[in-house]
Amino acid sequence: MPGSARSWKRFAAIGAVAAVALTGVTTPAGAATSTTFGPVTITGVPPLGKKIHLVRELGRIEASMTAGQTAYVYSTLRAYDSGHVNLVDNEVRCAGAGGSNVVVGENIDPAGTANPGRGDITLVNRFLVSATTTGTLSCTLYLRTHSLAEATSSFTVSGTLRFASLQVAEDVNGTAMQTSLPNGNIVVGSDDVYTPVLDRRIGTGHSQVAVIADVEYMSCLPAVCKYSYTTSSARFTLFAHQMNGDAFCSSAEIAQTSVTVNRQTHHKVVPLYTTIPLVPGCDRIYAYVRAEYQGGPTGAIQGQADNLTDETGSAGPGVPQHNSAMTHLFAVPS
Repeated sequence: MPGSARSWKRFAAIGAVAAVALTGVTTPAGAATSTTFGPVTITGVPPLGKKIHLVRELGRIEASMTAGQTAYVYSTLRAYDSGHVNLVDNEVRCAGAGGSNVVVGENIDPAGTANPGRGDITLVNRFLVSATTTGTLSCTLYLRTHSLAEATSSFTVSGTLRFASLQVAEDVNGTAMQTSLPNGNIVVGSDDVYTPVLDRRIGTGHSQVAVIADVEYMSCLPAVCKYSYTTSSARFTLFAHQMNGDAFCSSAEIAQTSVTVNRQTHHKVVPLYTTIPLVPGCDRIYAYVRAEYQGGPTGAIQGQADNLTDETGSAGPGVPQHNSAMTHLFAVPS
């Protein structure tokens, strides 16, 4: 399951794009719209041979929502001091007034023998969730992990979970401006890949639209890589436009990053962000990610993760399971 060089200033800007602050929002008694956690040492990470996931709740937030209202969920999960190569997933699951599950992740290297940038990683998970009924929206951040070694392992985590906004504007049909890939892997090879794609119409009264994409890129697919250090390389570019029909009205500065993922890291989150300055008279927002093969064995973009266990354990009959989106793209008008 579920990297690139990150611009932390840009990540900070992403959390600030929400047009409406949390002031005046009703919160259930005893609940919070933001939380921090850690440092927490995670022990008992199950060895590879057990084929189970350890699922650990790290933080929860809640807010009162009205049917049709859309929230922007933003979380960070830092992991370090790992005993072995371990999977680290930042999974946020929202339930109650609305429902949405999103998971992003990658493998961390052992402390002391880590490749550059692989011994201390931070995963950002961000997405929109809309209320389908009036009531309380509850979002919980879970760590999902297992060891890639035949030994029980450990590592340390810390992070945050918050509603960046509880009043995100939807498209003209009252639907959150968000899309995600279905289950399956899309190979990034000789032909460029254009996915995910968002094509929506928005109402008036906005001056800009922030466009955010998170791509989960996996190395060595369909090729089988013999060595842990064998790498797959690809370049990802986010394009975003304001249009009037097929005519271009305004375009965002492109956001582009190249990643090289070895077999040991296995998969990596590729975050992209840009902003479209809006002009009057054009109501179509068209945005997409282009993936280009760069070198090494081919890799692939990962879609939805199916049949994940709700809690610690292995998938099987009678075990509660769920699906979580991975690669996704969304827009936040302001």
